[in-house]
Amino acid sequence: SPSIFRRRCCVSHFHHRLERLGRGPVHMLNGGDDGEPTSSKFSMEEVPLNQIFRKAVVLQRSGDRSGALVEYEKFLNVAKSHEVDPSLYAEVHANMGAIFAMRGKGNSNDISHEQRTATRTKAKEAFKEAVKYRPSLGSAWVNLALILLAEGKDMGNNSSSSAEEQSSALEDVLKEARQCCKRALGMDNEEERSRALANKLIGDIDTMVRQAK
Repeated sequence: SPSIFRRRCCVSHFHHRLERLGRGPVHMLNGGDDGEPTSSKFSMEEVPLNQIFRKAVVLQRSGDRSGALVEYEKFLNVAKSHEVDPSLYAEVHANMGAIFAMRGKGNSNDISHEQRTATRTKAKEAFKEAVKYRPSLGSAWVNLALILLAEGKDMGNNSSSSAEEQSSALEDVLKEARQCCKRALGMDNEEERSRALANKLIGDIDTMVRQAK
């Protein structure tokens, strides 16, 4: 239908913004006053979480995403085994989400549709864990919105669904993506970059909804 066609065209306009997915800054831990994770449950000397985290960040910044994921997983296992407050390391989940998001952006020659879907699911789960424990982590909310919009972009290529089903699914995606952007604009988010992108995305989403009617 014409409305579905317009929505597909509008979603495709997000391509330049989707290119930013996973390219944000690598988050550093924001636990105690000295920037290190703190908890009465463990001693940093006994559980070198900061060392593990720093190694993961170095690997991620150097482009060794697989190596970084191994270290982040190690961090999570150690932190959970010592009952560290999850709010002290929400950045770990955000960084893992960024890695999965980058993996899910491969073109059709590099990654299959099934692999892209599975990787995006992992990215969404990681970002949701990040905002669950740190609701003020604006970049994670924005990345969630971008992943949802990327999924909406792919809906136009789904020939197994009827036009009505695609329209309904896309409406839900746009609604959820907008909600994520609104959360990124919360009073407790002081990240200027994520607030600016959230504002732009809300404007684009509203334009898409109007054009589709």
